Amino acid sequence: MLSGTWERAVDAGAVVVGGVSNVVALGSQHISDPPWPVGVHEIYWCKADFHASAVVKGRLPAPGKQFLWAAIRPGCGFEYFRYGYDETQAPFTQVWFVREEGEYIRPVVDAGGVYFISFHGRWFAPPEKDAPTVLALLMLSPAALGWTPSHYATVFYYAVTLPRVILGEEETVKRLKALTIGQDPDIRSSVCSYLDSEFRQPCR
Repeated sequence: MLSGTWERAVDAGAVVVGGVSNVVALGSQHISDPPWPVGVHEIYWCKADFHASAVVKGRLPAPGKQFLWAAIRPGCGFEYFRYGYDETQAPFTQVWFVREEGEYIRPVVDAGGVYFISFHGRWFAPPEKDAPTVLALLMLSPAALGWTPSHYATVFYYAVTLPRVILGEEETVKRLKALTIGQDPDIRSSVCSYLDSEFRQPCR
């Protein structure tokens, strides 16, 4: 769950706006007893320069450290670790969940977790105290995630877990009720169902 990734980053790392460059493949490693439920027997170690430009929660990692991760396929791609916008068109913002480990920056969740959330648009650098709320509201925007209304409605129960943790239940209910106004019927149906099942609240 994205909420769990957020909580691990808040407890042991940071949530930052950033990106990587100069990706380098380091070689593969055989895993004889992979953790459930991943079931991957070969991983491909990669590193890249990491550039953090803003803090959402926590503090910026020490400058100059590289990002080290294990890809599940050759090529060091992030397609299995990215959540949200597919980055087919600029501008986009990546919000990373990271921790520092020795000389490297590492993802807070290995073994198939989400490394970053991508949004279609630029981060506008809100005051640090408001940055988590901005992230939560972006998660409640299908356009920011680059998704069609029908896709957002399908994955809504997963996507809303992060805003719920950040905003708290009272504010989440308020924001979700606002989300039903003038929205696509599929989104409205998913949001109303969630409000009823999780909070016993009507849409209006």
